[in-house]
Amino acid sequence: MSKYLVTGVMGFVGRYFIEYLNKHEPDASMCGVDIAPSCDMDIEYSSLNLMDAVSVDKLVKKSRPDYIVHLAAISSVAQSWNEPVGCFINNMSAFLNLADAVRNNDINARILSVGSSEEYGIYDTPMQESFTLHPKSPYSVARLSQEYMSKLYVDRFGLDIVMTRSFNHIGPRQSTRFVIPSFIEQLVNIASGKIENKMMVGNIDVVRDFTDVRDVVDAYWRIIKNAKNREVYNVCSGRGVKLRDIIDMAANHLNIKPKIVIDAERVRTNDIASVVGDNTKLKRELGWSPRYNLNQTLLDMINYTKSR
Repeated sequence: MSKYLVTGVMGFVGRYFIEYLNKHEPDASMCGVDIAPSCDMDIEYSSLNLMDAVSVDKLVKKSRPDYIVHLAAISSVAQSWNEPVGCFINNMSAFLNLADAVRNNDINARILSVGSSEEYGIYDTPMQESFTLHPKSPYSVARLSQEYMSKLYVDRFGLDIVMTRSFNHIGPRQSTRFVIPSFIEQLVNIASGKIENKMMVGNIDVVRDFTDVRDVVDAYWRIIKNAKNREVYNVCSGRGVKLRDIIDMAANHLNIKPKIVIDAERVRTNDIASVVGDNTKLKRELGWSPRYNLNQTLLDMINYTKSR
């Protein structure tokens, strides 16, 4: 019976990962960690701050997991510009405290270190794992540092760590703090007459690579179970789409034609025009392929938003 420790378990991806385990490894032992005071899932749960090294060490020593799925992080680029020091210290400390707990207690655990497509910087072509990395924000620098430290801990201390560079992921239940759920909520409210036909947006001509969160957790499971130690994988759909086109697709599902209004406060400075990944390595080495197309994901998000 495999023992999993999932950090950030109360978050968007964490919940889906637990659901995935319940379906694909129903006999697995699951322990979740988050800063939320309580958990509504049927798992062993610990509420703690991963920046507290002593508490993290005690938890890892007690649970002795086979797999650590490290999802907890400050994941907002915008927030990292507002709080660059806090973002860097939080993300690095959380990872290093986990890695040191594994090392200091001589635990044979594999760690999944989740990184970001933001590490790449600016490229005009689909980004491959072999590309040189040029981070352009405090968040992406923190993620790249986490990746470098992961490799150092493998090389110097013999830890078992596999890594991702994850591109944008979306799906039902995602917070409206993120761009696509905010679009969906506005469109559903327009269609239902709750708000006037005026959709507030930022720059909707940027191109992004979106993957359904249900495909993302499948990729994470395959990576942590079957990847070689020290390997890095892009987790992405391999397809770029303009935000403008996503609005059109969702609006078509709702049979509306929204009036688009640019909101200056939603326009990000230093926004990268195009971020598209190459998922060849993930497909070739681990047999992964996405099950959900973008239209289906958007429809599921619309239905979820309507049901709230």
